[in-house]
Amino acid sequence: MKNKFKKILSVSAAALLAVCTATALSASADPETAEEVLSDGSFIYDTVDGGYTIKRCTATIITSIPGIVNGIPIVEISEGAFSNCAGITELNIPQSVKKIGSGAFTYCTSLQKVTIPSSVTEIPDQAFLGCSYLTDIELPDTVTKIGDSAFAVCSRLTDIELPDSLTELGDMAFNCTPLTNIDAEGCSGFVVDEKILYDRNKKEIYRAANDVSGDVYIADSVETIGGGAFSLCYGIENVFVPGSVQTIGDNCFRDCISLKKLDFTEGLSSIGTCAFINNISLETVEFPLSLQSIGDSAFMNCTSLNKTIFQDGLKSIGANAFYDCENLMQVSVPKTVETIGEDAFGKISDEEGNTLSLSGFKMNVSSGSAAEKYAKNDNIEHTASDKSLKRIAFVIIAAGLIIVVIIFAVVLMARNRKSATAAAKKAQKEALEKEAEDNYVKILDDSPEDDKKKSK
Repeated sequence: MKNKFKKILSVSAAALLAVCTATALSASADPETAEEVLSDGSFIYDTVDGGYTIKRCTATIITSIPGIVNGIPIVEISEGAFSNCAGITELNIPQSVKKIGSGAFTYCTSLQKVTIPSSVTEIPDQAFLGCSYLTDIELPDTVTKIGDSAFAVCSRLTDIELPDSLTELGDMAFNCTPLTNIDAEGCSGFVVDEKILYDRNKKEIYRAANDVSGDVYIADSVETIGGGAFSLCYGIENVFVPGSVQTIGDNCFRDCISLKKLDFTEGLSSIGTCAFINNISLETVEFPLSLQSIGDSAFMNCTSLNKTIFQDGLKSIGANAFYDCENLMQVSVPKTVETIGEDAFGKISDEEGNTLSLSGFKMNVSSGSAAEKYAKNDNIEHTASDKSLKRIAFVIIAAGLIIVVIIFAVVLMARNRKSATAAAKKAQKEALEKEAEDNYVKILDDSPEDDKKKSK
């Protein structure tokens, strides 16, 4: 009797579940009455204001998205709805769709062509990130914004026509995307000059064409070189950065494998994460006095780099900033540096990816500084000195000597005022001033060796 009762309960529960599911799938008048997520075998839907959103694509192969389901319009594609759908090669988005969520089509690695309807006004952050086979996309003139990394790492996308309506372009929108043809004709917010995409006032660089090569002179009006702006520009050899530039963005010159020389001018304040990563031909970098921060992995795997010149004023050096710089055997880090990230200097990786200490690497640091602490923690050979007291003493002594020389010069000139000609007086004065200056320079350069100490 009990078993029979349990069986009846099971059948009743199953029937009730089937009725509920059927009711949800057949809801048509108002999507707000459908309380459960819907599925038709190709997509999972959910309700939003005005219709349905596609929460997830479950089909292996599709070429189009339905405009209406159960008489209710599809008005939105949710965040990540098609991410990693590797079987999709072509996709038509219906006019009913008004909004596309962030990362909606990330890593659709077979997707080659996408049709965006005029109902869409924004391409969101990371929308087509990693769509490595995407070659054909038309953006309607209704689009006003392209988000951060929207088309990043689309490794076969070579042509893009920016819509006339575009007013906002996100950071790294085309990072590591080998664009050779950037068309901004008719676009009021942006302009292309010498294969480089700028904002209309040429204050920011957004993207350079992949085939830009040789010497690159950044325009004097530019204040920011945006994220990924010159990434994958394999032919660039020398870059000249004017003093107007304050920021170099993340991944800015990533994989510029022919880049040999960087010419910085005073004014640059920050260098972003991975800004010069994998620049295997770069040998020497002299940073300006104005530079305050170097981002994580900024010069990672610059295997030919053998000399860096840091200036007072630098405050932070990020983790792995000079990791795998196997020829950078010595650095001098100023006392102004307050933070140094993990494995910033003196570290390389083996074939298995394990981190090793770079044999023979040395650091010159100031006593009590963050650089000294870093060297001690990592057992790096280093030379530490307290230059502040020494410099003050030198300045005092030098100033005293200069005063004595000037007084002597004045007395001597007074004695010979009657007999000396104007030309002779001038020559005598210049000789005395030069002697005083040479003594001052000599004193500053004679850095006592006995106030230095070596430790490991």
